[in-house]
Amino acid sequence: MKVDVILEAGLPEARVEALAVAAEGYGIQTLWVSSFPSRRDPVPALALAARATRRIRLATLPTSPYEVHPLRIADQLLTLNELSQGRATILIGGLGHSVSRVTGLQPTRRVTAVREAVSILKGLRADAPLDFRGELYSLLDYRAEWATAPSPRVYAGATFEKMARMAAQVADGTMLSDAPLGRMPEVMGWIRAGLEASGRRREDFRINNFMAWHVKRDRAASIAEARREMVWRGFLLPWFTEPFLGPETARFVEARKPAFLKAFFARTPQVEGVPEPVMEQLVRHLTLAGDLAEIERIAEDLHALGAAGLDEVALRLHDQPEEGLRLIGEHLLPALGLRPRD
Repeated sequence: MKVDVILEAGLPEARVEALAVAAEGYGIQTLWVSSFPSRRDPVPALALAARATRRIRLATLPTSPYEVHPLRIADQLLTLNELSQGRATILIGGLGHSVSRVTGLQPTRRVTAVREAVSILKGLRADAPLDFRGELYSLLDYRAEWATAPSPRVYAGATFEKMARMAAQVADGTMLSDAPLGRMPEVMGWIRAGLEASGRRREDFRINNFMAWHVKRDRAASIAEARREMVWRGFLLPWFTEPFLGPETARFVEARKPAFLKAFFARTPQVEGVPEPVMEQLVRHLTLAGDLAEIERIAEDLHALGAAGLDEVALRLHDQPEEGLRLIGEHLLPALGLRPRD
């Protein structure tokens, strides 16, 4: 299994550059930088990281065609790919809750929009113009003869059936979000169906999973951080929680979502009205949390996801990302049987 790390949005450029250098030293496959409203744009930071590194892939997520026309996404992606000598990666998604909240945008035909954006990006070539006429987006006579680096990787963000089938048909890979082990057979069935429909091989498609990394030397701090951020774990939809909570408790947790959101904004681990045993189950099954004594257990969980079909895992760092990365590089990767590159 390949291991990626995801940085929060808006970190200063110099800090992103230093984290990229450290991640490359540990053998991390891809450094993703989040892009959210009211935060620094990630691309300038990744441009600096491109000059300071040689192997690690550099990526942004999520990018939505509802926010930016695929023309500008293509220009930006190819520019970063040139600066990194072919190491750029991007995740195309529908439209996140944070952007919808601040812009009022309400996406329609989400699967079509993502399909067309991915198809445009996958059609970019230095030796021929692109003419794409879609139902929602068109890009005609797009010529980027200067973009001669190896093609960037284009992922489609997908967890549910329609998007997963589509991703398997057109993208280089997909990134699931917080998908628990109990849902992997269902997800793999959707992906296999998409691959078969397009005549693609499983070996040519990457399956990644966004997972929250909260492991710390201080176990109490780790659990507190995991509880504080819990509202974003699958947005607490029953599809994510039913495999380990059961239908009734899963519906209860969904109904308490305002309390989880309140805890997030208050930056507190205390979630009003949710019993402790339920919180413990949510932390155990929807996050990677605990102290160093739990690294082996976490590695076993990741190996189980790999056996179920996962090729890659993207670990989202939170507070003190330097320390989080250090624990991944010095403890998790060895537990997974991975070693830093020479």
